[in-house]
Amino acid sequence: AAVAGDKFTYVAASITSFTPATGTHLGGTSVKITGVNLTGATSVKFGTTSATTYTVNSAGTQITVTAPAVSAAGAVTITVTAPGGTAASATKFTYS
Repeated sequence: AAVAGDKFTYVAASITSFTPATGTHLGGTSVKITGVNLTGATSVKFGTTSATTYTVNSAGTQITVTAPAVSAAGAVTITVTAPGGTAASATKFTYS
């Protein structure tokens, strides 16, 4: 039974790496994001552009995502929003 004052604490999500590091600005590149506490992810973004297709593995340690199309080449940060917060990649994904 729940006791008044009981709280569930989410552990922060984080991105440790992703591969490949580059893809076409036309979109469609399959990217594997590795991290922790990614279960329940509600958003994956490349810069400000949301990915529409992604799958989180059962352990919550990897996301396979299709990079969305963007208007021009350039480098962007990948972010994942999960119950434990929003995690950002330390390095940038480069659109060509």
